[in-house]
Amino acid sequence: MSTSHISPALAVAIGLISFQVYAQAPGAPNPALPPAPPPMLAPASPGLAPTPVAQTPVAQGEVKRMLINPYGEVDGLRLVDGTIIKFPPHMAEALSAAVKPGQSVRVLGLAEARGVVKADAIINLATSQTLIEQPPSLANGRPLPPHLRAQNLQPQSVEGRVDAVMTGPRGEANGVILSNGSIIRFPPESLRLSVQQGAPFAASGLGTRNTYGTSLEAISMGTSLSALQPLYDAVR
Repeated sequence: MSTSHISPALAVAIGLISFQVYAQAPGAPNPALPPAPPPMLAPASPGLAPTPVAQTPVAQGEVKRMLINPYGEVDGLRLVDGTIIKFPPHMAEALSAAVKPGQSVRVLGLAEARGVVKADAIINLATSQTLIEQPPSLANGRPLPPHLRAQNLQPQSVEGRVDAVMTGPRGEANGVILSNGSIIRFPPESLRLSVQQGAPFAASGLGTRNTYGTSLEAISMGTSLSALQPLYDAVR
C-alpha cells in the first residue's frame, strides 16, 4: 500500500506498532493497550490547521464480523468485544483482502463515541499487514454517482433483535446491527423505536445481500415486519 499520502506522525506511529508486532513472540499474549498520550500534531498543509493524529492504538481484538453498507461494500469491522471500527467504503476491497473474521487486529484512529472508532490504520496481528486509509483513486475512473449506484440495490426486509447500535460522528444513532447480523441504516431523525440491546426491530428498504450478510437503507421500520411504519411521505 502506498504511503505517499500518510502524515509523518501517522507513519512514525505505524512503524513503532509494526515493530512491536514483529518483536512479539509467537503465541505470546498481546500486551495491554497503554494509556493514550495527548495527540501529536501532524505538519499542516499551507493554509490548513494541524491535524490531530493518534499515536497509540485505540482498539484491539478479534474480528467477529465484516460490516457492509447498503451497496454491499465492506466499510468496517465489528470486534468480538463489540467495538465497531469504521473504514471508508472506497477501500472495501483492500480491507476484505487484508483482514478476515477470526483474526486479531490493532487499530489506530480516533474514538467517535463509546465503542465506535474511526480508523486511520488497521494492523492484522496474524500477518503484520498494515492497511492505511488512502484518499479515493481516480486510476480506474470516477465512482458512479449515487443515483446510478442505487440502481444496483434490491428490496430487502429483515427483522430480529438489536445487538448493537451504529452511530454518526456526533454519537447520533443512525443504524443498528441485529442479532442475525443484518445491518439497518436510517436517518438519525427518523428513529422512533427502542434501540436498546435485545429490543425487537424490523425494517424494509433497499440494499444488498451478499456473502457478508444483508445491509439496507430503511424505507419503513417497526418492531416486526407486520407492524412497519413508513419513514417518508408517499410521492404524489
